[in-house]
Amino acid sequence: MSTKHDLIIEYIKQLEVGTRISVRKIAQQMGVSEGTAYRAIKEAESLEYVKTLPRVGTVRIEKVEKRDIERLTYAEVVSIVDGMVLGGRKGLDKTL
Repeated sequence: MSTKHDLIIEYIKQLEVGTRISVRKIAQQMGVSEGTAYRAIKEAESLEYVKTLPRVGTVRIEKVEKRDIERLTYAEVVSIVDGMVLGGRKGLDKTL
């Protein structure tokens, strides 16, 4: 059986991206203490399911899967640095 902590994290994972998260609201909805809700939200933040933004609060975000840097293509580098390709577009799919 899952712990209350695990159930809260699963609940957070099911929320729509962009949903604001409140410790009190989750504690009330899940029937747990605010301390348990707070710790679960902090763990969800470390797992990159939520992010705390200044003057906004805690928000459900889309978790970005980390990729293997050994297989990085030129197109991905251009995307990462928000760059512009001036020539050689045919070679963008090649790995570095």
